[in-house]
Amino acid sequence: MVKEARELTEHATVRERIDAVLHIMGGPGGTYGKGRPLVEALEDVAQEALLHEDIAFAQRFQRFAGYAGGSLFLDTVEYYYDEGARRRSEEYMRRMAALGAERAVAVLEALCADNPDASAADAHALFRGIARSTDHLGIGSGEGGIQLSTRDLKYLQRHGHMELVLRNLPRPATAETARMMSDVLADADTGMLANCSN
Repeated sequence: MVKEARELTEHATVRERIDAVLHIMGGPGGTYGKGRPLVEALEDVAQEALLHEDIAFAQRFQRFAGYAGGSLFLDTVEYYYDEGARRRSEEYMRRMAALGAERAVAVLEALCADNPDASAADAHALFRGIARSTDHLGIGSGEGGIQLSTRDLKYLQRHGHMELVLRNLPRPATAETARMMSDVLADADTGMLANCSN
């Protein structure tokens, strides 16, 4: 991503700073450079880009520095600058939205089966109760020292991307919002939904 970004600026001084980053990353004999020197070099690129009033380019390298410094996940950086990774993340969010909608439909069907005369107020009360009950969910007391696997961390991380996906929905709710959500639900993977419900 750093190499690709180098081709996006015409400013010689910014490119020089990027070359310094690439030198640290490549290092003698191809050893990948890490640590504070890499973070500072990435931040230097961002500063230089700001001097040229290229805010988007500066933000790009601030995010790279965040990843190198351990404050951002690679998946988050890829979401911004890797088209393939972004498509995969959005597809995952579509499936999660579809799964949530499918579960909501199942809850409403159960409500109507038990109470055929149920009203919108009854449905509202039911979902309000479900929302409040989540405060009482837990995994029990632990003994400390629990480490999540990389797979589990990535799973939790993907949920964080939901905010990025939903942030772009038109507000207040409009016909366009409904169309976008309809498109999301139309792409649902029914096989995945079936597996998740087991």
